Amino acid sequence: VLLREVQALTFHRGLYTTSRRTPAVPQLQCTGGTAGCSRVPEAVQCYNKGWDGFDVQWQCKADLENAYRFGQIEVSCEGYDYPDDPYILRGSCSLLFRLELTEEGERKVKNSGSFDSGYLSRKDSSDSGTGTIVVIVLLILAFGVYKLFLGNQQPQQSFGDSDGFTRPSWQSWQVPPPPGFKSSFTGRN
Repeated sequence: VLLREVQALTFHRGLYTTSRRTPAVPQLQCTGGTAGCSRVPEAVQCYNKGWDGFDVQWQCKADLENAYRFGQIEVSCEGYDYPDDPYILRGSCSLLFRLELTEEGERKVKNSGSFDSGYLSRKDSSDSGTGTIVVIVLLILAFGVYKLFLGNQQPQQSFGDSDGFTRPSWQSWQVPPPPGFKSSFTGRN
């Protein structure tokens, strides 16, 4: 079919293009924008608004919330016999688009700090308290383990041995040196 004569195209999320010479691609492809790609519509209809001598000029509409609008759009179709063929393969068109925030959307983001203020703010307020409690409990446990195992590393003094000398407790429980060990090597008697 001649692309200039196509009056309208409908694209669906999750469906792929028909293909003959190239691999099939998703019919709807979000390429970014100030609103991101989290709100890709179920269906988009694009209408032929005229020919500029080089390409068809498209106007696309979808069921979007007031906070979102289409930015840059590009309808791309597979040429029937070669890449720039004015005749296209039926069903081969896809829509590449940017999703932008409207003024209303920008106000919502500025006020809430997120795209989906209702869900995220309720979720964050309940989770932040729980998260803080968990962090505090973990810090207390870590401190307790530190004090139990690592915080008291000084040798304990014993206040009376059988020989009457005071020496650190770790020294009184030491095993004797191995056979052949000469204490003159260490400088101790």
